[in-house]
Amino acid sequence: MFQEGHKHSPKWYGRMVGNKINLGKKHTSETIRKRVNSRKGYRHSEETLRKIGLGNKGKRVSKESRQKMSKAKKGKPSPNKGKKASLETRKKQSKAKKGKIPWNIGLTKKTDERVRKYGEKGSITNKGRIPWNYQGGISFEPYGIEFNEDLKEVIRNRDRRKCQLCEKTELENEEKLSVHHIDYDKKNNDPDNLISLCRSCHSKTQINRENWKQYFKSL
Repeated sequence: MFQEGHKHSPKWYGRMVGNKINLGKKHTSETIRKRVNSRKGYRHSEETLRKIGLGNKGKRVSKESRQKMSKAKKGKPSPNKGKKASLETRKKQSKAKKGKIPWNIGLTKKTDERVRKYGEKGSITNKGRIPWNYQGGISFEPYGIEFNEDLKEVIRNRDRRKCQLCEKTELENEEKLSVHHIDYDKKNNDPDNLISLCRSCHSKTQINRENWKQYFKSL
């Protein structure tokens, strides 16, 4: 029985319970668009989010369901492909993550089973593939004998112990800065060809090399 003041009438409820008339039917793109727009800006309360989290805790998607989801997405480009998040969106994402500690920080394959499993999965998936940014093995070429720790310290001090791309200091990065060869020639250790970069920015310079050459030469 319905409680007094219930928003759904018994007549409406009777039509809905056990009604399979819409089973298998798909909404039109126009209907989906209207439903999406009607929910725009809506946020669940903290209490609702907590309940949803508790309800999903420990649940695992079955292998069959994962295969169906994979099949449904196969061949379809990502809806976000080629899209760049606005500055406002990036600020919101940054604010949401601030103060949150990554679950895997400080964990290794030896100390945590999950990290080991993720590593093994990635290894199997990428086995036999040539990385898209592979440069033919030039990263293994030897550096010139003068490219030692003394020279690196000279460059770091010259650059005020600050990454010349993102401007974060060694103190903020909690490690020494890398010293990058602007022209990618490991034997050209002229101080004008060397620049201090943090680990993250240094990794970015491994692609679009010509662009980075021009950029650093213009500084």
